[in-house]
Amino acid sequence: MKINGIEIDASKLISKRKLLAELKYDATDKSLAVIRSRYFKAFGNELIWRYPLSDGEHNGVTIVVIKEGFYALPYYDVEKDYYELFELDKAYFLGKFELENFIGNWKRFSDDLSGSLGDMLNIVCNQ
Repeated sequence: MKINGIEIDASKLISKRKLLAELKYDATDKSLAVIRSRYFKAFGNELIWRYPLSDGEHNGVTIVVIKEGFYALPYYDVEKDYYELFELDKAYFLGKFELENFIGNWKRFSDDLSGSLGDMLNIVCNQ
């Protein structure tokens, strides 16, 4: 499998069972540091992404590539020392529907923000 041009050997990915075991006693973004490091050494990329757009229930999700697929760890809060606080009982696999929604929502968010920032720049430059 290839993600963003990176060839991924699935045998080097963590399983869902091991991921959840790593997060069992400390379900925070900070606890993903060992996995990030391991993935970066193996693939040159952490293969973990923050998707900071709310679904109405959570503030966002952290997406982790695991043996079984693409796993979303929803978070409801962010703390300065531990970063995202995951709700493991709400974690889920990303399928076609979820990924299409994520892409569409991100594009709308990005287009709106880029357009607004451009307008702000024009206002500042013309003052």
